[in-house]
Amino acid sequence: MSLSHHLSRGGLTLAAALLLTSCGLGSSPSDEPADGADASADGAAASSGPVIEVDEELAAQVPDDLKEAGVIRMAINPNYPPFESMGPDGKTLVGLEPDLADAIGDVLGLEIEMVPTSFDGIIPALEAHKVDMAMGSIGDTKEREEVVDFATFYWNGTMIMVPAGNPEGITSEEACGVDIGVIRGSLQQSTFLPAHGPRCEEDGKEPPTAQVYQDGPQAQLALKSGRIDGVMLDAPPLLDAAQKNPEDFEVVGPLVRNPNPGGVAFPKDSELVEPVNGALNLLIESGAYEEILTRWNLQDIGIEASEINGALE
Repeated sequence: MSLSHHLSRGGLTLAAALLLTSCGLGSSPSDEPADGADASADGAAASSGPVIEVDEELAAQVPDDLKEAGVIRMAINPNYPPFESMGPDGKTLVGLEPDLADAIGDVLGLEIEMVPTSFDGIIPALEAHKVDMAMGSIGDTKEREEVVDFATFYWNGTMIMVPAGNPEGITSEEACGVDIGVIRGSLQQSTFLPAHGPRCEEDGKEPPTAQVYQDGPQAQLALKSGRIDGVMLDAPPLLDAAQKNPEDFEVVGPLVRNPNPGGVAFPKDSELVEPVNGALNLLIESGAYEEILTRWNLQDIGIEASEINGALE
């Protein structure tokens, strides 16, 4: 996959981070579609990519109640550009995941009803069967697979956003004695930030303190106002925020590859998992998946095939 050359104010190129970690990420994500894609009247991105038609075999695998309703209810975290954010009209969600969800719906012959949900509320909503599936940059982990199922469609990485100039000298591998914002329920909260503690203690320093927020914009506001020293999230939304606010923020690495892929989540043992997994692989094979990733400058998080429950740890 191609590596473009996004340069932060601190001199870190994303390409260099990727070479160090053997993991690709799009270099300049945005809540606007990439050049070459037009915005439709409702704020969604339109493209002349591959035509997506109903696959009758996959459509036949959809549970009967969803066939009758003609709609899949999907929980989605609405504040995580470029994965998803509110479009210019103030009511339409745009981004990688809304576009990919709509494409899945096209393959299965169903509409997608997007239900805005906080990140930490997504898995409870699935467990309670309030929704049929969910997107929201959800990492597939062995622990989460105990209560929900996944169909994977990307592989991400983590970095830290800091004030321009990086006054505390933070890196994504060493953040000691500082306050770092994380999203409630995220891999960064549960795994990546706690991993700094033992390293800091070995060096005789205080471990970082997690400040927990509901979403990325809340954490970014806290960083801008000086209430925290950094924000640890998946790399694409951080690069997006730093690109839009170069006087305020920069992103520091090295990029730490997430231990597992991410994907669409479902209630445990849902009969919708297999047709959605099949739809994702059909979209990958047809080129529509690559076209959607490219539309949002996220082609470097792409995978070659969707798996059901693909967590490694």
